[in-house]
Amino acid sequence: MRSGVQALVGETALVTKPINGKHHPGTVRLRGEEWFAIPLDPDQVIEEGTDVVVADIDRGLLVVYPISL
Repeated sequence: MRSGVQALVGETALVTKPINGKHHPGTVRLRGEEWFAIPLDPDQVIEEGTDVVVADIDRGLLVVYPISL
């Protein structure tokens, strides 16, 4: 069983501020909290309002990908 931040992997979140590639994190709402997030594909742009899945955690940033690619 995972605990702490690692327990967020596999969870679904909502993008609340656009994610513009690896070097321009956006924000997502997950479990009632805002988290900084970057895309799994480093060049991908993910628009506000998109549902995403948490794939990993990288230095405190959630690494996400859209549910429907």
